[in-house]
Amino acid sequence: MAPVLEKSGGGAFLVRSLNPDDLFTPEALSDEQRLFGRTAAEFMRNEVLPHEASLYAHDWAKTRELLKKAADLDLLRLEIPEAYGGLGLDKVSAAYVGEHVAINPSFAGSLGTHTSIGTLPIVYFGTPAQKAKYLPRLASGELIGAYALTEPQSGSDALAAKTTARLTPEGTHYLLNGQKAWITNGGFADLFTVFAKVDGEKFTAFIVERGMGVQSGPDERKLGLDGSSTTVLMLDNVPVPVENVLGTIGEGHKVAFNILNLGRVKLGTRNSAGIRLALNQSIAYARQRRQFGKAICEFGLVKQKLAEMTVRCFVSEAMVYRTLGDVDKAVESVDAADAAGVLKAIEGFAVECSINKVATSEALAYAVDEAVQVFGGNGYSREFPVERAYRDARITRIYEGTNEINRLIIPTRLLKAASPWFDSRVHHARSTQAGPEDSGQSAGVLDAERQALADVKQLGLTALAATADAFGAAVRDQQEVLAHAADVIIECYAIESALGRAEKMTTRGSERLPAGARSAKEGDAIAVDIVRVYTSDAMDRAAHAGKQVVNALAGHTEAIGPLDTALARVREHPGIDTVSARRRIGDAAIAQCRYPF
Repeated sequence: MAPVLEKSGGGAFLVRSLNPDDLFTPEALSDEQRLFGRTAAEFMRNEVLPHEASLYAHDWAKTRELLKKAADLDLLRLEIPEAYGGLGLDKVSAAYVGEHVAINPSFAGSLGTHTSIGTLPIVYFGTPAQKAKYLPRLASGELIGAYALTEPQSGSDALAAKTTARLTPEGTHYLLNGQKAWITNGGFADLFTVFAKVDGEKFTAFIVERGMGVQSGPDERKLGLDGSSTTVLMLDNVPVPVENVLGTIGEGHKVAFNILNLGRVKLGTRNSAGIRLALNQSIAYARQRRQFGKAICEFGLVKQKLAEMTVRCFVSEAMVYRTLGDVDKAVESVDAADAAGVLKAIEGFAVECSINKVATSEALAYAVDEAVQVFGGNGYSREFPVERAYRDARITRIYEGTNEINRLIIPTRLLKAASPWFDSRVHHARSTQAGPEDSGQSAGVLDAERQALADVKQLGLTALAATADAFGAAVRDQQEVLAHAADVIIECYAIESALGRAEKMTTRGSERLPAGARSAKEGDAIAVDIVRVYTSDAMDRAAHAGKQVVNALAGHTEAIGPLDTALARVREHPGIDTVSARRRIGDAAIAQCRYPF
C-alpha cells in the first residue's frame, strides 16, 4: 500500500514536490523579525560578550543580571501569550533571536533553556491559574526556569526514571524523592519542570519551586559550554502542592516529548549560527595568516575548507527556515488558545525537526573541526576562539535527543504514518517511471539537480519500503538499517530545501546579498554553485547509505529488486566539477570577508 502522509510535515516532502513560492527562507524575514534579531545581536555585543570571563568563572549572579537585561529588551517573552505578559510571537521570530544569541553558546544555553524548555511546558500544559502565577514572572526574568527530565541512570530512556511522587495523607501535597542530572541553569534557576512517577508508576510532570526544597549539586566540569550552569538536582521529600501537577497524572510523557520536539524546532538556527561564526573567524584568520609568501586563503586546500563551510551553512539555513515557516503556517490554522491543537500541529513536523537536528549539528561539527584546522597550531590554543567553539559544539549531537535517537525517529515515524506499510511494488513502479522533479520552474541550470532529487527521494522511499517488507513488525529492531535509510531521507530534505532556496533567489532576486555584491545575479550564481556542489556530494552519500541497506537485505530477495533499481538511478548521477565550483564559492566568501549570504 502506498504511504499515507499528511499534506505538510510528517515526511510529506518525500511524496510531493516543493514549490519554491511556498518555501520560507532567511531572505523572507520581515522587518519586524529582523528588528528582533538586531536587538538580540546588539545585546550580545554590548552586554554579554564584555562579560564572557565572568560567565566562564561561573558568576551566576552576572548570568542572572544579563538574563534580566534580556527580559527588559523583551527577549524572554517572545513565545509567552500576550495574556500572560508575553508577545505571543511565531517560531521564526523566536528562532531568529536564538540565532543571534548563539554568538556565545554558553549564554545561549542559559537563555534558551529558560525561554524554551524552562517556560514552554507551562505555556502549553499549564492551567489558567498556573499560567497566571508563573508566566508573567518568567517573562520579566524575575523567575528563571529549568527542565528536569534526565536522571543519572535514564537519559534517552526517560520513562525509566526512578524519581517518585507520593501523595501525603492529607492529600494536599506530593512528596518528590530522587535525583535529576545534567540540568541546565541548575545552579541558579528558581522554577523547574520535574518529572516523577506517582506511586512509582504514573510518569507525571510537576512545577517545582526551588523554595520547596530543591537542592543543587556542584556545577559539572564539562568539555564545553562551561559558561553555563549544569548540575544535578536532589529531591528529598520535596513537598509540591497538588495544584502544581502539570498536565495529567500519568501523562508526563506527553509533556516531555512535546517540549523536546519544540526545542528541536528552533535548535537548528543556533547550529547554523555556529557554522557561520566558525566560517567568519576562519576567513579572517586565513586572510591575514601568511605562509610561503602569501595568505593561506589563497591555497586551494584552505579555500576548499572555507567553501564547504559556506555550503553547509547555506544548506542548514535553508532546511531550518523551511521547517520553521511550515510550522508557523500550520500553527496559524489553529486557535492560539487551543494548546493541544497547537502542539498537534507542531508534532506533525517531528520528522523534519529530527532531520534538522541531525543535519545541522553534524554540519556544525564539521565546521568547527575545519576551523581548528585552518588555524593550525593556533586553533589548538585557548588564546584563539575556535578552540572553545570546537568544545562547545560537541554537545549539540547529544542534547535534545541524541543524533542516534533522532535518526531512528525519522524512519519509525514515517513507517507509523504509512497505512500500514509501504508497498514495495508501488515504489518499484514509480522508480521505473520517475521523471524530472516538477518544481514549477522552467528549464534551467538546476535541472540535473531536480532529477537527482527525484531519484534520491525514490531511493529513500524504497529503502523504507524494502526494510519494512523484509522485517515486518520487527523492523524497529533493525536500528542500523533504519539509520542508513534515515541518512538517505536527510539528504532528500537537504537537497530540496537548498534547491528551493536557490530557485527562489534566482527567480525573485536576492534580498540579502553578499556585502558589496555587484548584482543579484552574482549572489544567485554562488547559490547555484552551492546547490550543485551539495547535490553532487549528497548523491554519493545517499548511494553509500543505500548500498548498506541493499547488503543488509541480501537474504530477503523479494525486497531487493525495487531497491536495486532505485539505487542504480542514484549511482548514475554524473556529478559536477566540484573542485572548480568550490573555488568560486571560496573566492566569494574570501572576497566578502564573511559568509556571503
